[in-house]
Amino acid sequence: MRPTRQEEFNKSLVERAFQDVFASDAFNEDAIARYFSPRYVQKTDGRTLDFPGFVAHVRELKRTLKNVKITFERAVAEGASVVSIHRAEAEKVAGGRIAIRVFALFVIDEGKIVLCDELTHLEQGTAEDRDLASRQP
Repeated sequence: MRPTRQEEFNKSLVERAFQDVFASDAFNEDAIARYFSPRYVQKTDGRTLDFPGFVAHVRELKRTLKNVKITFERAVAEGASVVSIHRAEAEKVAGGRIAIRVFALFVIDEGKIVLCDELTHLEQGTAEDRDLASRQP
């Protein structure tokens, strides 16, 4: 079955959000608001962030990481949902590299991401890097 235009849009929205919000070295709250709803909830490895917590999370990532590269291995859209398997690789500002593999479900409503429910696996980094996907200041 071919994906609908809406499903293709949803998949593209998720991929663009990662490029514009995470793969850029600059913190840009306008970019976050362009892709993520104020009702956004992120569930990561047993931790839950609301929209303000997510903004703080992104700010903390920008403070501690640089040269982030996001690679989508798979992304499938069905209705308002997008499921992805992707990798994030980066240099740590303090030195060293980090890489995680992510399995995530995104839900899109009114053109914005309202939910991310994900599990992550640290592939490269130290024990202190295990919180990367939900890291707070």
